[in-house]
Amino acid sequence: MRAFLFPGQGAQRVGMGAELFGAFPDLVARADDILGVSLVQLCLEGPAERLMQTRFTQPALFAVGALAYLSRRDALPRPDYLMGHSVAEYVALFAAEALDFETGLRLVKARGELMGAVHGGGMAAVLGLDADQVADVLARHGAGDVYAANVNTPRQIVISGKRDAVVRLEAAFHDAGATFFKVLDVSGAFHTPFMTPARDAFREVAANATFSAPRIPVISNVTARPHEAGLLRERMVEQITAPVRWADSIRYLLAQGLTVGDFDEIAPKGVSVVKAMVARTLSEGGPVDVALREPAPQKAPDKHSPEGTPNGKLNGHAHVNGSAATNSATAVEIAPREATRNGASGFSMERLGSRAFCADFDVRYPYLSGGMYQGIASADVVVRMANAGLLGFLGAGGLRLPAIEAAVREIQARIPAGAPYGVNFIAHTHAPEREEELADLLMSLGVTTIEASAFMQVTPALVRYRAKGLVKDGSRIRGRHRIIAKVSRPDVAEQFLLPPPETILVKLLAGGALTPDEAELARHAPVADSICVEADSGGHTDQRMPLTLLPAILMLRDTCAARTPRFGRVHVGAAGGIGTPEAAAAMWVMGADFILTGSINQCTVEAATSDAVKDLLQSMNVHDTDYAPSGELFELGSRVQVLKKGIFFPARATKLVGLYRQHDALDEIDAKTRGLIEERYFKRSLAAVFEEISARYPGPEVDRARRSPKHRMALVFKAYFRDATRWALAGDLAHKVDFQVQCGPAQGAFNQWAKVAGLSDWRDRHIDEIGLRLMDETANLLGRRFSAMQAGSALP
Repeated sequence: MRAFLFPGQGAQRVGMGAELFGAFPDLVARADDILGVSLVQLCLEGPAERLMQTRFTQPALFAVGALAYLSRRDALPRPDYLMGHSVAEYVALFAAEALDFETGLRLVKARGELMGAVHGGGMAAVLGLDADQVADVLARHGAGDVYAANVNTPRQIVISGKRDAVVRLEAAFHDAGATFFKVLDVSGAFHTPFMTPARDAFREVAANATFSAPRIPVISNVTARPHEAGLLRERMVEQITAPVRWADSIRYLLAQGLTVGDFDEIAPKGVSVVKAMVARTLSEGGPVDVALREPAPQKAPDKHSPEGTPNGKLNGHAHVNGSAATNSATAVEIAPREATRNGASGFSMERLGSRAFCADFDVRYPYLSGGMYQGIASADVVVRMANAGLLGFLGAGGLRLPAIEAAVREIQARIPAGAPYGVNFIAHTHAPEREEELADLLMSLGVTTIEASAFMQVTPALVRYRAKGLVKDGSRIRGRHRIIAKVSRPDVAEQFLLPPPETILVKLLAGGALTPDEAELARHAPVADSICVEADSGGHTDQRMPLTLLPAILMLRDTCAARTPRFGRVHVGAAGGIGTPEAAAAMWVMGADFILTGSINQCTVEAATSDAVKDLLQSMNVHDTDYAPSGELFELGSRVQVLKKGIFFPARATKLVGLYRQHDALDEIDAKTRGLIEERYFKRSLAAVFEEISARYPGPEVDRARRSPKHRMALVFKAYFRDATRWALAGDLAHKVDFQVQCGPAQGAFNQWAKVAGLSDWRDRHIDEIGLRLMDETANLLGRRFSAMQAGSALP
């Protein structure tokens, strides 16, 4: 059996239907006549502010949804059930031949105009509570003013009512245990008694429409059962004020024998909204009630009344309102369940990791995003994380100081005071002055959290940054400049777990970089507040195994703590290879205080790399990475992990380093090989490459290259690595096979999980949402696994 799902309001976007309009010119022309505006212009040109208006959104979604169905009707097996998301229930009725195209569009046009004319209302998404818990809060704090309007899944509920009352309820819901509350950008109290005038006016419109018996069963939003032909008209009228029972509808279909894979979302290209709710409803709701396999007799639906529902309980479940404005549905439908409680085991997001870490770093959850190189971890990445109460690091590595300063100032201007953010601080072994300049800049900007990466030893710049932020707190020492050190070796971790070397402190004191008081405090504090244990990952990697590395550093942390009794506990977290709930669960079980993700964040809307790179990353699997020489440190044998699928970069980079090791000068390379790399790799002569380097590099570096043919060869070959990164970031398709895309297999694992989670398209992936989603699914997974082990049964 199969079911087709149609997404409702919140799925609209400028550009939708572009692939459909040319195939159905007659229907598009009829739509133009009915709407009085050009459907093509509305959908393709917007602007978004116009398309998001309810009176335009609803008919546009109906028309495009109907065309999407027609375009795929012959290519897919005939469905056994149809289900539409609020306004999209009319698309389902069209597909079932209960309404013709023109009748459906006229009804939806009137519906949108009537609902859009109601103002003064508001809606909010509430996550982490079930229907009874939401009803209890509403009965105690919002009776008569706010109602439950939609339940996407058993623990994703949208409330709706008077806007001021909705806003005031945030504290009450958090007190009740909700961990996510977001007021949506809508002006109407949709699916509540406040829509009664619109409903009554729509009843008159619907009285003149012709409804036929559906040729394919359509699940009613109001009853969560198949429509009865005789009640079809009244059901669609009542839908305007009744809560939409989306989760119950999904569970009804699951009870009929459908599985998650039997649901197809029919929508314009690039839009995927409602299918993800199927898996989440199954996981959140527990076993399906087999009694649902025998459809219950249909009854007239309970109607909302101004006094509310009996005893404050919900009249069924609901989904994110089909009348919400742009992104409102998406914000909830692909958002995490946030601290879903597992009744058997009590697992929730709040119980993952260390709450002390959260308090020390002012974050909601111990989930971090790493500072991807060359600004890929952009200001947008950091702002999105900060606004969700999560810590993200700006990818300052490879950026010049003015660019770093501009990005930090942008972040500070766009986030609330006190919101968490940080900056990556990468080691410069051969240019320590660059570390000093960065430390000066970050302190001048008031940056209080850095991610120290690629350090093999503690350096004066790090010690100075750290010591300048140490203060006495009674008998304790506190750090206002916080360092999270990413390490992949216990010997390096030990340097960060202990106070800085005395030789460095003496040198800084002698140079006036530290005061005696600052140096004395530094002697009693570890260099880092937290250690991030980095296993095999994208970019520079030592290919360490987390199962051995994390326990070793956890024990080392406990041993070193005796040296710094006046400082608090150093937190130890994990990174590398984390792209699925299973991987995250392993880190939590081993004792990680926090987790940090990297590769998977490169394939999100906010990441500052090209769409071409994101398309490549979106399609990769766990076996699609390789190791290549590091463009910065290949003379030392350093390697990075990169994408190999559809790309020649790993092989070509290895070839260049092989030539570097075999020869002492470019002139020693045979003519055939030299011609090949000039034509295919560099797309210009090696002499021209060196001239470009001579114009860009400092004079002493160029002079050294002129004196040393080996050094000249190294600089020329390094230009290929820089070009490969630049081409990838810019999405230069003429050089696609040479893209250098640093990533680990976690991206491939994430892609497989994302297919089930409804996040196959990177355009649906937002960095904060996938982080919270991973955390939430991890809590759910741990709850189920430990419950199964306690019961001595297999995992359901």
